[in-house]
Amino acid sequence: MALGQMQYHYNVELSALEEQVSHSMDRVVRLREKAVKRNDLIAADQINELQRVIDVVQRRITRMK
Repeated sequence: MALGQMQYHYNVELSALEEQVSHSMDRVVRLREKAVKRNDLIAADQINELQRVIDVVQRRITRMK
């Protein structure tokens, strides 16, 4: 595989991963809203931590691109 093809494949894979992480973040935001509505502050705090981890992943993917 030529270097250009490898770079293209790498960018396509990173873009797909970035999209999946974005969708995951959307789902996590909805879960947190539901936890807050249920007044489940422990779950909301745990979900908030998950949001921070996903945010770090998103930033790392962006840097890799």
